[in-house]
Amino acid sequence: MLKFFEQLTLDLMIPAVIVGMLYAFIKFRLSKPCRIVFLAGGALSLAASVFVALQKNLNRSLKLPFWNGYTFRLLSVLVIASVCLIVLMLLRLIIKRFRFVFQYLLTGAAVAVMFSTVVYGLPDVLAYPFNFDLQGNSVFSTDFLYRFLGVILGFLLVLIMCIAAFKTIKKASAAVSVIFIDIAVFIAAYSVLGRLLQLMLQLQIIRQNRDRDLFKLVFPILQFVNNNQSLFIFGVMGCVLTVAVIQFARNLKVHGEYDNPAQKRKLRAAMRNCRRWACAVLACAVLGTVNLTVVHAINNKKPVEAPVEQCEMDSDNMYVDFSQVNDGHLHRFAYTTDKGVEIRFIVIKKPNSGSYGVGLDACDICGEAGYFEREGQIVCKRCDVVMNINTIGFKGGCNPIVIDYEVKDGQIIVPIEGLILYERKFK
Repeated sequence: MLKFFEQLTLDLMIPAVIVGMLYAFIKFRLSKPCRIVFLAGGALSLAASVFVALQKNLNRSLKLPFWNGYTFRLLSVLVIASVCLIVLMLLRLIIKRFRFVFQYLLTGAAVAVMFSTVVYGLPDVLAYPFNFDLQGNSVFSTDFLYRFLGVILGFLLVLIMCIAAFKTIKKASAAVSVIFIDIAVFIAAYSVLGRLLQLMLQLQIIRQNRDRDLFKLVFPILQFVNNNQSLFIFGVMGCVLTVAVIQFARNLKVHGEYDNPAQKRKLRAAMRNCRRWACAVLACAVLGTVNLTVVHAINNKKPVEAPVEQCEMDSDNMYVDFSQVNDGHLHRFAYTTDKGVEIRFIVIKKPNSGSYGVGLDACDICGEAGYFEREGQIVCKRCDVVMNINTIGFKGGCNPIVIDYEVKDGQIIVPIEGLILYERKFK
């Protein structure tokens, strides 16, 4: 659950904040036709996101080179449109003339920014159900419900942040709105530069051998952006939070004019509403920060691995006594080949049964990542999929690779010759 909660925040927090801020500016600073164009662009973005999600997960004829080219073009639009939007918003603020022309150019740039950010982030989120690896369990299983709950909580967080950004920018002055929207858009564009530069290298638009000076220039940017994605989310949330603090401070006392007590009460109610939305921004920012720090630490906590245990062995076989593995917990054993490769296998007694699950500490999907025990469950270290203990020893899915063994005289006998066949799995 926490994994999808964190991932959804990473994927959608920046688009949600950008959309909320831009819509507030366009709705309350520009004309009605601009608002209609922006809403139409939003509807188109949602439809395009659904289409892309379905194509990515159902259309197997579209290979990786196609998607790399598609993503490169989309991110190029995002960066170019962001630069245009920043410049146009500043020009509109500074130059009083030609505002009628500026507003339509600005709206077009805003729609392009919204479309590219949403269609870049949302399809992966819509594809989350395709990635719910349930190991054959139904959609009514506990695992599915936990994962789905994580997605719902993530959606609620980014939706509330989007609305709070809208409400906050709505009440801000023109200058404050332009400054912090421009900063947020700049951060959003910079946050995808790492991915854009990576695609340029993959598509050989930039070649390391040919363009050495350019590569030396862009590689630190690529490295910084890819290693600090959370930092950009903090920056965008910080923009909204700063405006919220300004609005909160401005609405502590009544500054407007009123003719009677009723007007005063109405004015105070509006100010109170503004303060509440400022508090909502703070709450979302705190929750988002906890999600990207504490929850991230929990999701990436290194699992406690079962140690490699000793067992009897000769030149042909390894012998694991029942008494050594009868406690129902995961046990790990290993054979070291002449080449120094450690081939690991696991043994666990199956619940409510006298049989044992035996297999390599590796699978065909996740390689030699191996498994660990968490709250009585066997979990893949790489994809965090929970194994059905009763299916360990059978082929399929993320189950341990099946190996030859026999049970005899109170021992599990594993042929060394059968283990050596999988030496390449552990290199």
